[in-house]
Amino acid sequence: MDSISDTEIRFRCLACGAVNAMEPSALACRGCGLRLVDAHGVFHLLDASSKAEERAFYDSAYAGSSAEPAKAPITSLRELWDRADAPQNQLLYRVTGDLSGKKVLLIGNGASRKELSFLEQRPLRLVYSDLSPNAGQAIQKQLDFLPYQAVIRFAAIDAENLPFEDASFDVVYGHAMVHHLPDVERFLRGVKRVLVPGGRAVFMDDAFSPVWHYSKQTWLKPLMKYSHRKTGISPEDYRFSMSGGFKESELAAMMTGLGLQPFFQRACLLDYLWTRAAVKLLPRRLYTPLTSGLPMRALVRLDQALGRLSWYRGNQIRLVWGFTKA
Repeated sequence: MDSISDTEIRFRCLACGAVNAMEPSALACRGCGLRLVDAHGVFHLLDASSKAEERAFYDSAYAGSSAEPAKAPITSLRELWDRADAPQNQLLYRVTGDLSGKKVLLIGNGASRKELSFLEQRPLRLVYSDLSPNAGQAIQKQLDFLPYQAVIRFAAIDAENLPFEDASFDVVYGHAMVHHLPDVERFLRGVKRVLVPGGRAVFMDDAFSPVWHYSKQTWLKPLMKYSHRKTGISPEDYRFSMSGGFKESELAAMMTGLGLQPFFQRACLLDYLWTRAAVKLLPRRLYTPLTSGLPMRALVRLDQALGRLSWYRGNQIRLVWGFTKA
């Protein structure tokens, strides 16, 4: 225990409870000798039976990922935050804030790459995690992590059973993943535990939009079914879509009940509907021309202007939310 550096992220072995550190050289549990790390350097920190059906879905989704001809540099990822067809990314980046010198946990990051540009801010440690170990293996085939070997760690974890020690992280971040969880309050309780006092949790999910929910249940229902058949949808995403999204009042009650200080910011309605229609219903070759350039920027500006109206803001779909731990 005394030999574990304070700069390393600590976790408990699920088999014996011994405390271990996410050191590159830590291949086996200090207590029971159980193998913890696979050949790709991904820490396996979840029970094999945990969320077996969901994990199988994502294991399959990431298993086919292949290496790019040349691994892309981390510096190439910063532009992903500024995509015209995803204006919520800029809001999310601003809310996440400065990560320099901090310990950061990315939960359920899957195939998302933009968050790895956080490495350029020089956090003390950045843990990339997902339910499937194949996600961590796949992302390493695509990007050049060599300059950040001392900082980056990869792990397979269950978000509802975080294996890390108390007060392990300054920031916990999750993009479009909380809606996958059957017990959100349990998840938030775990996030609170692993955050340091004053630490911050930042998430992005879809909010309940009365206009959008009504449309999906009525005149847009045939198109929605067609798009699901065309592009596929995970069981968790389908259930969340049918429920209509997160309601801020319910999330706020949950967080304040845990002694947390919640925050919420919304973005995107018209621009969201336009890009969703383009990606789901039109040929792939038409997506970029229709979601970039002057028309898209004008649509984003219109959405931002209308967002000053309370009725419109209450129907914006992208929800950047989270809390600060007292």
